[in-house]
Amino acid sequence: MNSIAAQVMKSRWQQTLILTVLLLPVAATADTPQDAPGLSNSEHQTDAAEAGNPSDQKRLLPLNNTRNTRDLGGYSTANGRRLKWGLLFRSDSLADLDASDLAYLERLQLAAVTDLRSEAERVQAPSQLPRQSPTIAYQTLDINDPAINIAELSRKFFSGQLSETELIALTDRTSYISNTAISRTWGQWVADLANPGALPHLFHCTAGKDRTGFASAIILLTLGVPKAEIMHDFLLTNQYLDERIEATVKKIQANSTTHVNADVLRQVIGVTPNSLENAFAAMEDQYGSIDLYIEQGLGIDKATQSKLRALLLE
Repeated sequence: MNSIAAQVMKSRWQQTLILTVLLLPVAATADTPQDAPGLSNSEHQTDAAEAGNPSDQKRLLPLNNTRNTRDLGGYSTANGRRLKWGLLFRSDSLADLDASDLAYLERLQLAAVTDLRSEAERVQAPSQLPRQSPTIAYQTLDINDPAINIAELSRKFFSGQLSETELIALTDRTSYISNTAISRTWGQWVADLANPGALPHLFHCTAGKDRTGFASAIILLTLGVPKAEIMHDFLLTNQYLDERIEATVKKIQANSTTHVNADVLRQVIGVTPNSLENAFAAMEDQYGSIDLYIEQGLGIDKATQSKLRALLLE
């Protein structure tokens, strides 16, 4: 087998493993925000306070049937500007929203929702969206490998049959950078946020942590937010999903007939800094710098970057 073929097979296996953990059912169980469209500043703060969310918790939306839906507002750029509140939201699955959840989302007056899940995920658990006027533009992003057996890999994961090496591979995001077609797909989606009718915008996957975490990272990078603050946003998933992560670790350990490293499981079920650090390193190694990755890897030119910053920063 030649080296190119071997690299392709490795990338495909890593993507397959990544998608396994993206399907884990984790979603089921500071600064003052600016006014969001259709939701007053005081309402946003009150809702957060009622949910018992101090500090970062106030960016978590108080929905009954998601655990990782949050506003990306308030993050600072390297030159001192801030991301406006009420324009970009990241989330886990929207399949189980109740009437109260839908009413809350309607108050945000979302213009568009991007579903990062695979077709199989979407069919199994369709997103629920508010029936509002104007209607929400619903779109999907083709970043998933369809040639995988998700059910079998998930079975192996929950029964503790994956090796520690396979588990660690689940946290790898570097294929998003090395795969030029996928990288450009991500980049086109970010660039399209500058188009009329794209904002306010919510994007989500199943757990709201891996695909959604990477999506948040490249948006924030494009806006000029430092890596440390992007990492902070990425790791908030562990705070919001702490109880569910621990419950899933115990479930897998109980089902496994062999020893399963609990710390490794926590990295997979939640998120690990290594995942994003390695992605940043891949951007710099392959393109020379983060700025060049944005422009050449994602394909977002300087004019579009400036337009996005004008729209999303204050």
